[in-house]
Amino acid sequence: MSNHKIREIMTSDASWIFDACQDEQTQFWTTIPRPYLLEHAHGYANGDFPEYKIWVIEDEESRPVGLISIHEVDKNGDADLGLMVAPWGRGKGAGKNAINLVEQYSQDDPEIVSLVACISDLNIVSQKVAESAGLTKSEVAGRTCPAGDIQTSAIMYRKTI
Repeated sequence: MSNHKIREIMTSDASWIFDACQDEQTQFWTTIPRPYLLEHAHGYANGDFPEYKIWVIEDEESRPVGLISIHEVDKNGDADLGLMVAPWGRGKGAGKNAINLVEQYSQDDPEIVSLVACISDLNIVSQKVAESAGLTKSEVAGRTCPAGDIQTSAIMYRKTI
């Protein structure tokens, strides 16, 4: 299993984010704009889209392999996670490791009580990643998740910090 680290996003990350977001699976399972343009990547890297916190996931050679973010922290202290692993970083534990690193970060953030992830009922890979990082199915989500051009029912995964 590879060792991954997370670091804050920088404006220079836009080009690899653009490349990663051309991936069919990324477009299928996430809420990114389609088509995904370079201007979207620049906007994301520059912080134009409101997120509580964004990190780049890097492999042991400091190559960017994905993104993990906390979209928001609600009034109950639930930190809503977003995760994308680029095609070249998949299958090496990047998602699991990144969730565990965000959990470590969250222990020092008084706003955060739990990590939560809303995952489509159809997204078996993301469900397995969440479970491997110690999140458990908690309840049917009160919102839907994307699966291509449709919205699907979803499950909330949760881990108390």
